Amino acid sequence: MLNQINTLDRGKVEEDRRRFNIKHFLIIILVLVIALAVVISIRGFTFKKEYEPSTYLASALPRFRLIDMNSLGITSDVDNDGINDQEDIMLGAKSQLVPAAKNIFTLEEEELNYYAGGDPPAEIAISTDIIARAMLDAGYVLMDLVYEDIASNFNQYPLREIWGQTVCDPNIDYRRIQNFEIFFMRNAISLSTVFNPLSEENLNSWYPGDIILFDMDLDGFTDCAAILSGSTTREGIPKVIYNYIEPGYTVEADILKEKEITGHYRFPDPK
Repeated sequence: MLNQINTLDRGKVEEDRRRFNIKHFLIIILVLVIALAVVISIRGFTFKKEYEPSTYLASALPRFRLIDMNSLGITSDVDNDGINDQEDIMLGAKSQLVPAAKNIFTLEEEELNYYAGGDPPAEIAISTDIIARAMLDAGYVLMDLVYEDIASNFNQYPLREIWGQTVCDPNIDYRRIQNFEIFFMRNAISLSTVFNPLSEENLNSWYPGDIILFDMDLDGFTDCAAILSGSTTREGIPKVIYNYIEPGYTVEADILKEKEITGHYRFPDPK
C-alpha cells in the first residue's frame, strides 16, 4: 500500500512539474512575442526580403537614375576646382540643406530683408539667396553680375516701375525675384518649362544644377527660384532644392511636376 501511495505521489509531482514547465514555457513565449512586437513598432521592421537589384537592373530602372555630369558636354569651370560649373552649382545648393536656412518671411520679428553687402546671415534666406550662394561656390558672384547687367541695361529691368529706383542698389537688386528672372533670361540658356516625366527625351533635358523658377501660389507671377538636385524620386524625377514660405526653410523635395514652372535656365550661357 505504501509503495502504491509513493507511486501516486511521484506521479502527482511529475504532473505538477510538467504543468509548471508548460506554464513557464508559455510565459516565455508570450514575453518574446511582446518583445518582438515592440521591436517591429519602434524600428519599422519588415519580414519582407529587402529587394537588392543586380548591378544591371540598378542601371536600367528609373528609380536608380543617375546622371554623369561629366558626360553632359559642360566644360566651363570658372573657379578651376576640377568640377564643371553645372555640378558646382548643384553641389553648392546641396550644401545648404544642412543646416537649413529659415525663410526670412516666416520670422516672427519684423525683418526688413535688406543687408549691407547683400547676403543675409547664413541661417536665414529667401529663394534667390540659395541660388546666389550656390553660384558663389562655383565662382560666380551673382550680386556683381546682376549689378553690371542692370547698370548697362537699366531700362530692361523694372527698378523704376516697381521700387522707384533711378540707380542700381547692389545690396538688394540681385535678390529681388523680378530682377533675378530678367537677368537669367538675358544671360543664361533658356530651356523648356514643359516637364513631362513620361518622355525620356524631356526627362533627360532637366540637368542637376539647372535653375528653375516657379509661381508657387498660382497668381501669375514668379515668386520662387530653385535648383535641380542630383537626387531623384523612385520614378526618376529630379528633386528640387529651394527655400520658400512653405515649408519655411531650405529643403530638397519632389515639386517639379506639382508646381507651376515659369522659367528653366542653365548658367552660364557658353555663347
